[in-house]
Amino acid sequence: MTDSPAVRTYTILHTEASLGWGGQEHRILVEAQIMTRRGHRVLIAASPQGELLHRAQAAGLPVFPLAFGGRGNLAALFSLRRLLHQERVDILNTHSSLDSWIGAMAVLGRRRRTKLVRTRHLSTPIRTSLPTRWLYQQADATITTGAAIKAIIQERARVPEETIFSIPTGISLERFSPTVPKVQDRLPSHWPTATPVIGSVAVLRSWKGHLYLLEALHRLRQEGLQAHLLLVGEGPYREVIEPKIAALNLGDEVFLAGYQEEVPSWLAFMDIVVLASYANEGVPQSLLQAMAMGKPVVGTRCGGIPEIVQPGVNGLLVPPQDSMALAQALAQLLAEPETRRRFGAAGRRLVESRHSLEQMAQALEAVYARLW
Repeated sequence: MTDSPAVRTYTILHTEASLGWGGQEHRILVEAQIMTRRGHRVLIAASPQGELLHRAQAAGLPVFPLAFGGRGNLAALFSLRRLLHQERVDILNTHSSLDSWIGAMAVLGRRRRTKLVRTRHLSTPIRTSLPTRWLYQQADATITTGAAIKAIIQERARVPEETIFSIPTGISLERFSPTVPKVQDRLPSHWPTATPVIGSVAVLRSWKGHLYLLEALHRLRQEGLQAHLLLVGEGPYREVIEPKIAALNLGDEVFLAGYQEEVPSWLAFMDIVVLASYANEGVPQSLLQAMAMGKPVVGTRCGGIPEIVQPGVNGLLVPPQDSMALAQALAQLLAEPETRRRFGAAGRRLVESRHSLEQMAQALEAVYARLW
């Protein structure tokens, strides 16, 4: 069964050198799944040690182990060229820097058969060196997960604006629904059910701003405001976050849930959803997911966050790395249940109107149609 199949279908090969699992890899997988349902043939070539390859295989997608890095790069190049020929690939979509270099070289001499698409997921500034410019300029189209990233590529890599397309990750309106039930036994037993829960869904990395969120919670407690903080996600910064929780004496108020596969059932607990990032963000999936579930959001003026958080409409924006401003925004929402309800309803409408999985797929098909 397909979801509104396109008039023309394509064979699309995604490559990914990353070994981890985060928003970037999740985007590749959900994009591959929705495009497959719409009638396209989607293949995944990724590291045999990477999480993406195993998840794509479990999802029933055709996968090809391809090791990137070091001396294996030359072998990866020849393997990728063979794969493009054998599978009659129409669109080669690269994602990380390393596989993008291999992909750009693999399509040399094949442009009549295979078009090259580069997806850039992060708003990290790119280099302005000639090799980096060459790499970006080789792509027939560049897809970004937000307009802020598009502007960076256009300026620093000197890529024509008409070849760059901002297509944020689409959200499943069925999976992330306001009706998702809570599973009560997941939270600490000492948390009173009447106390509001502030939540964040993010990999535990420095630039996700967890320390500023903890400081904001500490300020709220000093002001006599009661709230719990639920952090969903795992990562290398846990070893910094845990001592910070102890130093602020927030052990009873904060729960580190770790990595969770079923994000909707955890978002269901959250009365306010926060993303306190200070670098690298595109349009973050976690905030769109929260909006789809009817949650009010607080974000920072970082990367693509201001593209979806409309202050006073569906959430609030604060400066990055400003725990005082973050505490003030949270205090406002804690004190105004009706504002939270209004923001949540507006967020759901935004995702329904602009950011569903189907709308993402249609935007991708429009890009492919321009190339062919």
